[in-house]
Amino acid sequence: MKTFWLKFTIKSDSTFGRGDGLAGLVDVEVMHDKYGLPFLNGRTLKGLLEEECANILFSLKEQNHEMKFQEEFHESSKHLFGRPGSSDSDKAILHISNATLPVDLRKSVAYELEKSRGSMKLSREDILNSLTSIRRQTSIDEKSRAPEKGSLRSMRVVLRETSFEAKLSFTKDPSGLDLPLLAACIKAFRRAGTGRNRGRGKLVAVLCDENGINVTENNFTVFCEKVMP
Repeated sequence: MKTFWLKFTIKSDSTFGRGDGLAGLVDVEVMHDKYGLPFLNGRTLKGLLEEECANILFSLKEQNHEMKFQEEFHESSKHLFGRPGSSDSDKAILHISNATLPVDLRKSVAYELEKSRGSMKLSREDILNSLTSIRRQTSIDEKSRAPEKGSLRSMRVVLRETSFEAKLSFTKDPSGLDLPLLAACIKAFRRAGTGRNRGRGKLVAVLCDENGINVTENNFTVFCEKVMP
């Protein structure tokens, strides 16, 4: 099984929401594990990459690129992300784990929490609070320009410059334009989380091989050579 890594660093405070909040504390809580470490769900991450892939394929079509290249990229898209109602023979070969903090950091935090168990020196809440903050916002009445009553909302955010990594596992070795297309999707992947369509959740992502070497540009160059006239 071939393995790669998707690594990204958030460049603005981001909320990887879990769909609920905590009464009296926050209206929107971030996803976090039993140690208080935030993460981005793998299914959500795959959906974001698939959305970027669809945008790329649409753009190629709009630019009237040769049908041959379009077919090659569509085939790679099926390899990477599958398609609705796919059979065993054409399921996606790419599986994406949750995007978590670097493994060494997670191991250190787990060790310290286990060591502090019962002593109350360190808790998961301490860990969560060290990596996040709470932002509050309210809606403004367009006529009076005053805050609307009852509109105050609080949201937990993961602090900027926090780094994440997700394991990309291939059930079959990627072939053809699979990796060049994946690299293009990762280059286009620039925002995630709640409010990403309103300018929040900015990030920078790269594709790395199993040794941690950045292979984004090499594969993206192949992509560009295919689509450039």
